[in-house]
Amino acid sequence: MRKRHMACAAVPVLAFVATPYLPFVNGPHLWFGLPSVLVWCLLWTVGTTLALAVVEHTATHPDDFAEGAAQ
Repeated sequence: MRKRHMACAAVPVLAFVATPYLPFVNGPHLWFGLPSVLVWCLLWTVGTTLALAVVEHTATHPDDFAEGAAQ
């Protein structure tokens, strides 16, 4: 399960690292009236938040087992 979490969290990081090498992002383009690099980074900022939320939601925590055993 840990590899799946790492892969989910690595996707936004790879997108940020690849930004200067992607010609459709790093060029004189406008997306929605804004520079394409700005829109790309804004999208992946939201994507990072979503990826980390998925990792946190699907991760098992040691405290979860302790609470169930105490009841």
